[in-house]
Amino acid sequence: MLLKGPQPFGQLSACLTESENTVQVELPVIGQLVHRPIKAGQVLVFIFDADSQWLMLVLNMVAGMLRNGTEVLYISTSRQLSDIRDNFRRNGLDTSPFETDERLVLSDAFTFKTGRQSTEKYHFPSLNIADISLISSKSLDLWAPGSVRLFDNVSEVVEASDEKSFLKFYRTWISRFVTKGRIVIDGFVRGVHSDALYTSVMTGADGVFELRTEEIEGQMENTLRARAFKGAPVDTSKYILRVGEDLSVSLEPTKKKSQS
Repeated sequence: MLLKGPQPFGQLSACLTESENTVQVELPVIGQLVHRPIKAGQVLVFIFDADSQWLMLVLNMVAGMLRNGTEVLYISTSRQLSDIRDNFRRNGLDTSPFETDERLVLSDAFTFKTGRQSTEKYHFPSLNIADISLISSKSLDLWAPGSVRLFDNVSEVVEASDEKSFLKFYRTWISRFVTKGRIVIDGFVRGVHSDALYTSVMTGADGVFELRTEEIEGQMENTLRARAFKGAPVDTSKYILRVGEDLSVSLEPTKKKSQS
């Protein structure tokens, strides 16, 4: 159940060197809001509505990063990996070559919830924080600085524990990725946890983004905005997130719709 096999770049140091700290990644879609690449060791938190197009945004971010040469670990609690691979194909990306050489690792954190044993190479036996901690610690040194660890719904980890225990675990968990130069992208469902938990999670993040479902001029729309980005100016305007037939997404300023 390790999250990645042995790779040629070997052991990484316990803290970022100057060269590791200069690794930067262009983040698709979100780059339109932050207007800068994401640096190794940065943490991005997305607070999303349960009925939003969060997984389509994830799909496009991951596909774009892979095409740009970034290695990605994508942990899915929300869908079977077969469905995710199908969605990548609809989006024009065959994940097979990326998975073969482990530039993309898809980890199944969904199947165990059905009571069945996962047949995927990489999978979680539970979302218990002890299991997650063990799996993460074993694989942490196998990823290069600037690689991305994306967990689509961390709220399910919270629900498998209690908020106090989760926050203690989460601070340690995230700090391990940061010191290794990993880029962290975590999704949390809006409105299911205490205000204190959201505040704590956002405090530890470099960037915070919100994806919401709301009514605009009589229609339900998905809106994306950057809430904050530490140490740099950011576009906090609200954008409508559009999803195409090929599952590609685009951003449209909300003011453009109101002026039409």
